[in-house]
Amino acid sequence: MKIRFITGFTVICGLLCNACIERMDITSGYITPRLVITGYLTTDTTAHKIQVRRTAAYFGKEQQLTYSNAIVKINGVALQPAGDGDYFTDPSFYGVSGETYTLDVWLDFDEDGVAEHYTASTIMPEMHVLDNVTLASINWGSVKPPWMLMVHFQDLPGPNNFGVHLYIHQTSGREIWYSEQLWMYFINNFGDYAAEGQYISFPALSYVITESMRWHNGERIALQPGDTLTAELNTLAPGYFEFIRAAQLEISGGNPLFAGPPANMPSNIQGGALGFFGAYTVSRKQVIVPQW
Repeated sequence: MKIRFITGFTVICGLLCNACIERMDITSGYITPRLVITGYLTTDTTAHKIQVRRTAAYFGKEQQLTYSNAIVKINGVALQPAGDGDYFTDPSFYGVSGETYTLDVWLDFDEDGVAEHYTASTIMPEMHVLDNVTLASINWGSVKPPWMLMVHFQDLPGPNNFGVHLYIHQTSGREIWYSEQLWMYFINNFGDYAAEGQYISFPALSYVITESMRWHNGERIALQPGDTLTAELNTLAPGYFEFIRAAQLEISGGNPLFAGPPANMPSNIQGGALGFFGAYTVSRKQVIVPQW
């Protein structure tokens, strides 16, 4: 079953094995505006988004400027502009593990009449298939909440980096992307917890399942028996993993996942722009909230 929760997913949301990762140190304050190019590819079949924007001064009052007049291509195929600096692949696009994807953007950012060229490459990692997702009570011997969301999968040889998203489908019909906020997205490379190539059973520590789940902006989600929890296992390429981890250290909350990069963020965009072009795989399983 394919679930499409892409509203607001401005990810910039990969492996950069042979690509260069540059650390951009930005001083907070009235900084010189910089071009920011963010985007990501996944193994889902959907329209994937690239954003072309300009930073604003950290404490300034100006709004972030977007660019809808750029030429944006992935592996030579042009993306379609959709306004507000958003460019989309064809909805039939999906990433393939092991494939290299190159992003090219042409834009006259300095307004000198000549378009500058910005580029980045990413490799889609090998997919780890989510075998199962379960709920484990935090209170030993109890079947009642609170629970930890447990993910179970076979680790593939080599260093790997993982993320786990959580989606909630309530019997009322409400659809919730619980991990949309960057600080709520669970990432881990499991290096300290499992030997390479072994079967991994591990709690996604960001997600404590209760009758009243804390969410962002002080909102709480009233969970009910019969609600469906969907765990999405992501295999993240090393450079992309480090980008997310750095962003989580920079942002204390309130930013959508993979919004424009804050200060001191790594970047793999070549040509003078900030941002990141990444990739990750997607594998999902569901568990139904039981009676308590």
